Amino acid sequence: MLDTLIKNAVVIPMTEPGLVLHGCSIGVGDGKIAYIGSECPEAAEVIDARGHIVMPGLINAHAHTAMCVMRGYADDYPLKSWLYDKVFPVEARLDERAIVAGAVLGMAEMIRTGTVSFSDMYFCQPAVAKEVERAGMKANLCNAVLALGDNYDFDSDRAVKETRVLLPEYGNSGPIRTDIAIHAEYTSSPAVWQRVHEWAKEYGVITQIHLSETRTEHEEAKARHGMTPAAAFDKYGVFDTPVLAAHGVWLERSDMELLAARGVSVAHCPVSNLKLGSGMANISAMLRAGVNVCLGTDGVCSNNSLDLFEEIKLSALLAKGETLDPTAVSAYEALELATVNGARAQGRYDETGRIALGLDADLIMINTDSPHLCPVYDPISAVVYSARGSDVELTMVRGRTLMRDGALTTIDVESAMREVAEYAMPIVKGE
Repeated sequence: MLDTLIKNAVVIPMTEPGLVLHGCSIGVGDGKIAYIGSECPEAAEVIDARGHIVMPGLINAHAHTAMCVMRGYADDYPLKSWLYDKVFPVEARLDERAIVAGAVLGMAEMIRTGTVSFSDMYFCQPAVAKEVERAGMKANLCNAVLALGDNYDFDSDRAVKETRVLLPEYGNSGPIRTDIAIHAEYTSSPAVWQRVHEWAKEYGVITQIHLSETRTEHEEAKARHGMTPAAAFDKYGVFDTPVLAAHGVWLERSDMELLAARGVSVAHCPVSNLKLGSGMANISAMLRAGVNVCLGTDGVCSNNSLDLFEEIKLSALLAKGETLDPTAVSAYEALELATVNGARAQGRYDETGRIALGLDADLIMINTDSPHLCPVYDPISAVVYSARGSDVELTMVRGRTLMRDGALTTIDVESAMREVAEYAMPIVKGE
């Protein structure tokens, strides 16, 4: 007998372009998708999905989740001022309790808006990993190396110490995984990149980086190295193992060809990039070049939400506007960014991102009984262009229901909000 049966659903399986299954049942057993069809096998729990769209849960491929504690704190600043004058000083004050509070609040928001897995780059990740486990989500966690100053010592770097804790405990498999990270070209050096890359080879893990986020960053790297940031990372071997590169706003065509050849994934963060005035990544050109483009929210301090539905719609619209071609990125392709491509970027293609037999039951259910979703002629277009995170009615990870009808089952939302307001906010404000 199945554990859960979702019946009468409109299903977007993301297994082939344009495919939609009507009147479909999905059976879940032992955390896996065990049945897909028109029948209604016996199950311990039956969910009637009439009037709902069921699809794979979303994957946030670039986040700084704990930055939820800085939501709205540093709006309307250019990136360099935002980072050095506002964010870095606050981050120097944050302790583990404040960071964990932000991470828990961020996970609550992600679960409510349909995200099942996220790639996170921030501090105190061993403590955050325990909260991810309690919340029931999937995550690829890393703390990025920032090699600033003449007295930088690799072995005493907090990021290095945390990574050495995470790697043996979580490794490169399971719902929680350890990634490694180089913050960016401009915050470190080739010698440091090579030290970090040794971990990637030894443990078989993904390397997360920020790449060509702003024009200034991109051009200054060319002046320093005589080549683009992407070419510099490649020269020193960083791209010899799997890499997830955030942003890619100012990539050149040669960069795109290089990333495609090396199998580097690019996490497109359109809301954050626009809000910081960084520009618009040319994802239609990346996709044509063969780059695996996925979606990220970036941190809430530069977004100001973790709702991937905003990113899905905006990614399609920006591509159309950039190229003056309404077919540049279709609705289905935009949805792939947040599901199939995100799974591939996280090294999870064989477990999530699609609804197929044997994959993990990482599912979301979208309620279409709302004026802004009426009528639904094409479920895929409805999800991309009309749906919002608030329309998600059920979020399931590995067969476990984490949210139903707006109520989270693994996180005490009120407690999470209170902890941020009463403990973390005073620290952010320097009180």
